[in-house]
Amino acid sequence: MRCTAGLIRLARRARTAWVALAIGCAVAAANLLAWQLAHRPPQAPDHDGPIGGLAYNASGRWHSPLEGRRPPAEEVARDLALLARHTRRIRSYSAADQPALPAQAQAAGLELMLGAWLGGQVDADQRELAAAVAQAREHSNIRRLIVGNETQLKARLPPNRLIHTLEQARRALRTSGVQVSTGEPWHVWLAQPQLAQHVDFIAIHVLPYWEGESVATAVESSLAQIERVKARFPGREVVVAEIGWPSNGAPLGDARPSAANQALFVRTLLQRAQAGGLDYYLIEAFDQPWKVASEGRAGAYWGLWDAGRAPKFALSGPLLRDPYWRHKAWAASLLGLALALPFLLAAPQLRLRARLALCAAAQLVAGASVVLLSFPLAHYLMAVDLLGLAWVLAALSFIAATLMAQVFEFAERFWPPVAAEPAVPVAPPRPPAEAAPFVSIHLACANEPVAMVRQAVESLLALDWPAFEVIVVDNNTADPQARRALADAMLSHPDRRLRFVQFASLPGFKAGALNQALALTKAQAQWVAVVDADYMVDAGWLRALQAPLGDPTVGVVQAPQAHRDWHTRRIDRMMNWETEGFFRIGMHHRNARNAIIQHGTMTLVRASALRPLRWSEACVCEDTELGLRMLQGGWRAVYVDRVLGRGLLPADFTAYARQRRRWALGAMQILRQHAGALSGRSGLSAAQRYHFIAGWLPWLGDALHLLFTLVMVAFTLGMVYLPRSVEPPLWPFLAPLVVCGASRLLLGPLLYARCVPCGPLDRLGAAVAGMALSHRIARGVLRGLRGGPAVFEVTRKAGPGHAPDRARSVGALAAAGAGATESTAYKGPPFARGIEEELALLASLMFCIGLLLLGRLLDPGPGDDGRLGWIAILAIQSLPYLATVACRGVEWQGRPGAGPSADAGSVAAADP
Repeated sequence: MRCTAGLIRLARRARTAWVALAIGCAVAAANLLAWQLAHRPPQAPDHDGPIGGLAYNASGRWHSPLEGRRPPAEEVARDLALLARHTRRIRSYSAADQPALPAQAQAAGLELMLGAWLGGQVDADQRELAAAVAQAREHSNIRRLIVGNETQLKARLPPNRLIHTLEQARRALRTSGVQVSTGEPWHVWLAQPQLAQHVDFIAIHVLPYWEGESVATAVESSLAQIERVKARFPGREVVVAEIGWPSNGAPLGDARPSAANQALFVRTLLQRAQAGGLDYYLIEAFDQPWKVASEGRAGAYWGLWDAGRAPKFALSGPLLRDPYWRHKAWAASLLGLALALPFLLAAPQLRLRARLALCAAAQLVAGASVVLLSFPLAHYLMAVDLLGLAWVLAALSFIAATLMAQVFEFAERFWPPVAAEPAVPVAPPRPPAEAAPFVSIHLACANEPVAMVRQAVESLLALDWPAFEVIVVDNNTADPQARRALADAMLSHPDRRLRFVQFASLPGFKAGALNQALALTKAQAQWVAVVDADYMVDAGWLRALQAPLGDPTVGVVQAPQAHRDWHTRRIDRMMNWETEGFFRIGMHHRNARNAIIQHGTMTLVRASALRPLRWSEACVCEDTELGLRMLQGGWRAVYVDRVLGRGLLPADFTAYARQRRRWALGAMQILRQHAGALSGRSGLSAAQRYHFIAGWLPWLGDALHLLFTLVMVAFTLGMVYLPRSVEPPLWPFLAPLVVCGASRLLLGPLLYARCVPCGPLDRLGAAVAGMALSHRIARGVLRGLRGGPAVFEVTRKAGPGHAPDRARSVGALAAAGAGATESTAYKGPPFARGIEEELALLASLMFCIGLLLLGRLLDPGPGDDGRLGWIAILAIQSLPYLATVACRGVEWQGRPGAGPSADAGSVAAADP
């Protein structure tokens, strides 16, 4: 019988694996097809003849004439031999810098249009001119001399000095037959026609990329510009000394640099030039990585061969948009399959639509990863670039992991499994006393209103359960009068099931109080329940949980954390529905794999397991930390989605944000303390490890968001004030940020619409409230990762009884002898209280956006050159801070005539 059952289980697992593999392979095949459709070769004319001429610079991958690193003669000889197979003419830019080039070109059978570089320094320019004249006289393969390159465009020389230098060269070479000109863009010749009187031919540069021209019309517009110059100077010889298109760089207007666009431009131009008898020199033979420093990113990528001397494209036959696309497609599809399979195998009950969505997301993530990892294949990166790339790739890897976790949760909850979830339990009849497990209910309080605690205790004593006790522990209440009042109320209560103990100073935060209650718990207690002091529980709370309480494998039973009195104020509705989302979505997602988060209220823990473990007094989230240790011990944790008690909301947005900061801090404490169990050998299953780590990813993402904001502000200032050194990031790095941000904005509301019973306005409010917590969560995460003594901040609650006690809670005593803490007097605008940092970050981002927009207004240029995309990223980055301001505005509007209350009621208790 056992053998048969084992075979059945094995067959089911095999069937699950085959189904998962089939679905994953089908989506991977679709991804391969999508890659193929995206890389269909564009149509371009073939060119079989020689190239009219090529601009040549001898520098290779690691050379730079700016830094004096020049290639050896044998490398130059190899270059020239290569070029001689494709052209009979080359153009250079400096005579003094490459004195051996004329002789080497002559030996290779190449005609040289020699260049003399003029930088504006008189002595250096005269030395350069002398070297050029000497070489032109000596070598018969030099028939043209270009004196100065774009000196007028870049204002390196005043026109009169250029004219003087041109005439000087013409006089020196009058008897040699060498023609003299200067190289300038076509529009400079039209703007300064007097230059034509001092040259032997018109040497123009036609570079449609720099004018923001689309590659589809670039050749036609280039030919039209050449004709304009010819018409302006009739009868003069016009030589196109530079014409070409880059294979990489930043977009400029409608110009999109790429290898495919470069090939399309060059092949079309060569066909038209051959038909029209155009005298031209393509820029350029080989990529020049050193030009990034002077021309920006695109300056490195004008070569027909890359810096390693490999051809970028063929002059005939099909064009490839990306020569490596097939390798990337297979790598992306296989990686996407590998990413999707663990999710498919872990959740075989998922519907087909959910599985397909998971696989599609995995393929998108894998495709983006492959594109980014292959980035160095098409770019020339220096050491500092590689460091930056490594940092960005690490950040984007984190974003990819977060996105996959979000999609998994979305797929499982938006398309629930075919097997329906267990129905919400209806409370069965009250069990007889002898059959009911004894429950010890613990309530810890500090600086809480007496009326509120009394109300909570009365609801507990009214439970319809035959065997329980209630232990109230008051610790670290600052006001002696409040301590006495609470003690009088509790000790005078006639119900003998209630016990009360009080400590003026007790270390260990809430956990210290709960451990004191645990020590007082009756020996016959089988379960320990924990309820917050602001909760009112339903009389049928324990009756509703009889089934899991009677299961010997269950160690934790958790009911939702719910609120009351939230219907009136808009900010309260926003906070309530934001919190509700986790219990309607996240807890169900985790409960499917026994990985729920234990909370500090409406929870029950098996007493036999809790007594040896105790509550951790080193963690400000003792509830979640205990739940993780219970799971490590092999216990089941059950979530019962039925509201069985309701507490009070935080008093205002500031208290709400500080509460979430404490939770984030505690989560990072748990991560630090249990890193070994989460990553190494422990009793945790793979699914439990996944859910705890994946559940913290969004909070870690908030910390990354804060760091990114600071980096983006600095980067933007560099773009504005150091534009030559700092260019907008390339789209492959921006796109994942946009996709991740868009997914969070899209998936969350869709899940709320499916799983949370609230209207569209409340869904919007919940989304804004959740986004507004980003900065405070980031602060908590960074504080928790840093380590050190923690601070437990008691959340101020709204509702009757709290307002009179707020003033008394200021300056609450710290635990274990630590000094009392009191909020620093706030002197700023009331609206900004508690959100000063968010306002400062928002102002910084808006300032950066304003600078970029102002720059476009003052100098619109031919296109956006990537800055509009960067503005969009800055706008997305500002959304959490805008959400914070929106929450404060909603809160402010709900309190006419008064600003938000001070956060003086937060009780800080720090262990020494």
